[in-house]
Amino acid sequence: MIHRKIVVMVFAAITVMVAQKPVKKSADAGNVEYITQEQLHDYLSFIASDELEGRDTPSRGLNIAAKFIATHLSRWGYTPAGDQGSYFQKIILNRTKVKPAQTSVEVGGQKFMFGSDFITSGIGASVSAPMVYVMNGYVHKAKNIDSYKGMDVAGKIMVVLGGLPKGITPVDFGGKIGVDYDSPSNYAKNHGALGIISIPSVQAMNQWERTKTNAVERGSLSVPAFKKADEKPAVPLITASAKLIDAIFAGEKSGVQSMSKRESADSAAAFILSPAKQVSITVTVSVETLSTQNIVAILEGTDKKLKDEYVAFGAHYDHIGIRNEPVNGDSINNGADDDGSGTVGLMSMAEAFSKGPKPKRSLLFVWHMGEEKGLWGSRYFVEHPTVPLANIIAQLNMDMIGRSKPDTGEVSKNEDYSTANEVFSIGSNMMSTELGKLNEMNNASLYNMKLNFKFDDPSDPNRLFYRSDHYNYAKSGVPIVFFFDGIHEDYHRVSDEVSKIDFEKLMKVTKTVYGLGWRLSNLPKRPLVDKQFNRDMMD
Repeated sequence: MIHRKIVVMVFAAITVMVAQKPVKKSADAGNVEYITQEQLHDYLSFIASDELEGRDTPSRGLNIAAKFIATHLSRWGYTPAGDQGSYFQKIILNRTKVKPAQTSVEVGGQKFMFGSDFITSGIGASVSAPMVYVMNGYVHKAKNIDSYKGMDVAGKIMVVLGGLPKGITPVDFGGKIGVDYDSPSNYAKNHGALGIISIPSVQAMNQWERTKTNAVERGSLSVPAFKKADEKPAVPLITASAKLIDAIFAGEKSGVQSMSKRESADSAAAFILSPAKQVSITVTVSVETLSTQNIVAILEGTDKKLKDEYVAFGAHYDHIGIRNEPVNGDSINNGADDDGSGTVGLMSMAEAFSKGPKPKRSLLFVWHMGEEKGLWGSRYFVEHPTVPLANIIAQLNMDMIGRSKPDTGEVSKNEDYSTANEVFSIGSNMMSTELGKLNEMNNASLYNMKLNFKFDDPSDPNRLFYRSDHYNYAKSGVPIVFFFDGIHEDYHRVSDEVSKIDFEKLMKVTKTVYGLGWRLSNLPKRPLVDKQFNRDMMD
């Protein structure tokens, strides 16, 4: 049952929106002036409230947010474009939890228990095999790194040193996995290894208790629809304690008996452990089937020919839920900026389009679930589109558009964070020259915000072009523009609250995206895709 306080908030928000009157319209940008700070504030006060408990995927709070958005779409006259005549595109999830009492590792006749001696996530297994030590377990062709030289891992348990090899950072992983580089888990499943035992990094040791709790209580989530028929199954990953590591390397060659000490492991070359020493891994799991949803709606265009094409607008309405350990008494990650700001910006645009002049092309609005889990909602939509994907002429994504850094006058401070009259524009020139030019012209005609293209640089370590929902559309050939306010101190923290939102900036960015969508929807011809980008960065 929904709490009475939530019901009151829903109807209060709806009442405010019904009472709101349209303000002055702009002839060259549709109904852009309908979007106001007050409107955005009302919506965000609900979406990022404590009652929605951080909108984790899946969760009660996320479902309430979905119903709140769908109720408004119905009032505004949008056509449902989800499943079975609804606004919801249903997505099945599996939640896998470890059963501790039935999960163990045995080496040399000695039994080790889950939690105290090792931890593991939800990949069920019952294997017994010899072991091979393969250093960090990475391959990187450009850096001439190959942890597996002369080593055959088929039928064996790989023992790896957790963390990246020296001289490698996340930005170095460009290209295609399995071709230009490889990770331990990917290499293991594609080369016949039966499992991985990891010597934990300092970071992994610091997160030991959290990882253990999550494996048993929250479990690991997966989307069955993403599994390809010919895809090889992932292998179990065991993170070992010092006690288990010492048992694994006991009696091995000189210099590796203390592999639990990082300095010993860092200096050891790959080698095959004694064939007589077998490790047995038993991981028993339970699997629960759950469901969640994207929210999908259409406003039909007015032109007989062009209405079969779509301008797509997107934002993710999920966040990361409730922390295990409170910070200053607060455990709810409200996600006001990430991505409550994009969620309510999308709502305000949808309302403005419905109550103003209608564009020639149709408009497709998608609120994506599970972006925080790995761009799940957008991936699911492009793999199971409810409109022809080839008919989408562009996708405009908003993810974190409501924060501004303080104007200290010091350029070096918060360089990855935008000012009040600035927004990062990502990807507008990566696929379509015409879309890039239209983006700049539209911006100049409205608030003339500073469009910062810093994150379009292929060498930027943040790799933001690949980290939000627009990416899955771009992979499918749809040109995109991604609007983003930057990386601030409250990212993925309980302090990402409504009180810190710059509503004037949120309004400006929302109106700018609305204007770009309006212009795109009325173009005589769709923007030409005349460029390619590296589509393998996240594959």
